Formats: sequence, structure tokens, C-alpha cells
Amino acid sequence: MPPGYTSCEDCRGRGRTDDGTPCPSCEGTGMVAVREPRNPANPEEWTTERRRFRRYLTDLPLTVSLGERDLEGYCNQIAEGGLGAFLPEPVPAGSVVALHFAVPTPPTELHVQAVVRYQIGFQHGLEFVSLAEGGRLAIRQFCTELPSVTSV
Repeated sequence: MPPGYTSCEDCRGRGRTDDGTPCPSCEGTGMVAVREPRNPANPEEWTTERRRFRRYLTDLPLTVSLGERDLEGYCNQIAEGGLGAFLPEPVPAGSVVALHFAVPTPPTELHVQAVVRYQIGFQHGLEFVSLAEGGRLAIRQFCTELPSVTSV
């Protein structure tokens, strides 16, 4: 579990409701932020985490390649700098993987190197390390059609 996060109680950390839709409490991540006071003397003041890129909710199939093995999963959040993925088995944080997925608008097949930044159960946060500018632009355009993630 990354610092500042805990498993979502509503979906038991799976990121999906019983009917298979993304959990509204954790927005499909399987985890929720634990807010910590900015000033311990005044617990009413809360910190907020700033991200480099806004995240967007989606449901895209993807393949994660680990050397000779391929895992089929789905991307439940996407941003210009990375994505959240639900995979059939845990991949340890720090692992370097190859991602294969397509954004539908504009239709663009992407093959990207990424590093696993966190892994909570089957939910993973992956940061792109080799995304070309054309891929970044395709993701940016695709994200304009998606709802944004509002939590930190």
C-alpha cells in the first residue's frame, strides 16, 4: 500500500462492485486516500496531494508484458503520465513492464514501457517511461471525452 492510502472498504480493495462496474467510492482504484492533518496542532487543516497530470476514468483492455509472460487486464484510470490498471495477478512495485493498449479517439495503438509505482492487491499504478509525444497527444485527446477523477 503506498503511503497515505488504505484499501477501499466498499469494494474490499477490488476496485469493482459486485456487478463489475467501477466502485464509486474509490473510482475503480481499490484504494482511498487517508487524509492527514497538515498541522497536528490544528487537525481541521488538511493537506492535499498535487499530481502532475489530471486522471480520467476509463475502461480499456490492456496487455502487460513481463519478459516472456503476458497479463491481460484493464485500464481503469488514465493520464498523460501513466495509468491505473487492474491485473489478474500482483506485479511488484518497481517492476519495469511493457504496456500494449489502444485509445479509441483518435484510434491509436500504444506500446509503452512503464514502471509499477504501486500495487495494492490486483490494482496497479504505472508510470510511463517511454511514451512518445504522439502517444501523449492521443491520450490527451482521448481524455477530453472522459470524466475526471476528483479525489487525490
